[in-house]
Amino acid sequence: MQIEVTEVLWFEQHELSLPELAELSGLPMTLAEELLDCGAIAPLELRRARADLRFGSAALRAARAARRLRSDFELDLQALVLALGLLERVADLEAQLRELRARQPQPIL
Repeated sequence: MQIEVTEVLWFEQHELSLPELAELSGLPMTLAEELLDCGAIAPLELRRARADLRFGSAALRAARAARRLRSDFELDLQALVLALGLLERVADLEAQLRELRARQPQPIL
């Protein structure tokens, strides 16, 4: 599936409800709720009532990763939470590495 630039911009500018997040990610609603309860999927603001929670593109990426992990490896809830945490940590480390490489002086050819 090819993602168009307009789709990416739309997701960055809009907020999703939990049912919309579940639908767009392909997760069953019950699993999306469980991932929310475990902290694997984070809302934009924690202080809202559960029915009013809104989610951004980071939550959608996590939900889609959870769906793929669940379907590819048949992971249960605890394994999904662990795998999503590790994937997030890897992404953070890769971002730090890119930043450090950008600061490094480039050799003159």
